[in-house]
Amino acid sequence: MRKIVCALLLSIFVMTSGYTVQAAGFKDVPEDHYAYEAIIWAEKYDIVNGYADGTFKPNATITEQQLAKLLANFYELESPFDELKKQTPAAIWSDEYYNRLASYGVPLNGYLDNNIRAASVKRGVVAQAITHLAHGKSGLDQSIQFLIHYYISTGQNPQYENRNLQKFFGVTNNMTRAQVVTMLHRMDERNFYEISEDAQAIHENTSNASLNTRAKNGQNQLDKTMQLTTPSKSAWEGTYSYYYKWGKGATDFNRRDAHITNATSKSFNIFITANDGTAAGNVDGIATITSSTKAVMNKSSNGNRCVLEFERLNNAIKITEVDCRAEHDEGTNFSGTLKKQ
Repeated sequence: MRKIVCALLLSIFVMTSGYTVQAAGFKDVPEDHYAYEAIIWAEKYDIVNGYADGTFKPNATITEQQLAKLLANFYELESPFDELKKQTPAAIWSDEYYNRLASYGVPLNGYLDNNIRAASVKRGVVAQAITHLAHGKSGLDQSIQFLIHYYISTGQNPQYENRNLQKFFGVTNNMTRAQVVTMLHRMDERNFYEISEDAQAIHENTSNASLNTRAKNGQNQLDKTMQLTTPSKSAWEGTYSYYYKWGKGATDFNRRDAHITNATSKSFNIFITANDGTAAGNVDGIATITSSTKAVMNKSSNGNRCVLEFERLNNAIKITEVDCRAEHDEGTNFSGTLKKQ
C-alpha cells in the first residue's frame, strides 16, 4: 500500500509541477544521482528532511542521532510513556527519537550520552539496528547476511566476498546520508516496513522493564566490536553551542554546535554544524591536540581540506576556521566561541 501511494504521489507531482531537480527540494541532488529516487521517496513520507539552504548533503557522514530519526520515522515507532534518564542530562532534538527506539530495544550506542549520539555511526551498527526492526534480534553476521540476501546492501569491499563477511560489508566504515536513505528505500521496496515480532514484543513490555533497561539491552545486543563505551572525562569532550537571534525573521539567527567525542591525549573526534539562517554546513573529522588547550584539524572525514583551530577556554571552546569552503555554503563558517552545555 505504501509503495502504491508513493507512486501516485510521485506521478501527480511530476505531472502538475513540471519541476525536475528541485522536485525534491534539494538543489544538491541532481536527477542522475544514484540516490535521487530514494531521497525523493524519503522526503515525500517525511522520513528525512534537508537543511535550511535547500540542500540535502547526500555525501555528508551520517551521525547516530540522524540515523535514529530516520529509523523512528520510517517505522513510525510509537512514543513510550516515560523518557530515558541520560548520563548527559541536557535536552537535545534527538531525545524523542531515542526514547521511541529504546522502547523497541533497537541496538544503538547513544541512548544515554549526547556525545555518542553526535558521532558518526558505523555500518555494522546500522546493519544491526535495521535488521532488529525488520527481521528480529540478530548478531552482526546475521544482520549483514540479511541485508545482502535481500539486496538491501551489496557490501563495500568486493575483494573480501566469500572470504570475510565483516570486511566485505565494511562494518567499521562510516555511512553517508544518501547511503542510509537508499537502504531504507530498498527495505520499503521489499516490503520490510513492518516491525519485527521481537521488536514489537519489547515495545509491549509485558515484563514492565524500564525504558533505560530496554535501552541498555539494545546496547548490549550490539556486537562487542561495535559497542562504544561512555567517553572518558577529557577536558575537551562535550557539547558546545552558540545561538544569537538578531532579528524577528525566521532566518535572522546564527547558530553553532560542536560535539567532541573519543578524546585521547593526542586527538579527538569533532562534529560541527553551522547555520546562519539561509546558509548552513557541517563538518566531521579528527583534530590533533597540540597542547593542553589547543588543537587543529586539517581535513574533514570526507577528505576535503578544512583547517580548524581549537582553543579550550573555561567552559567554552573557541573555533577558528581557516579554509573549509568545500564543507559549507558561502555566507557561513564554523568560527566562533561556543559555550559548553
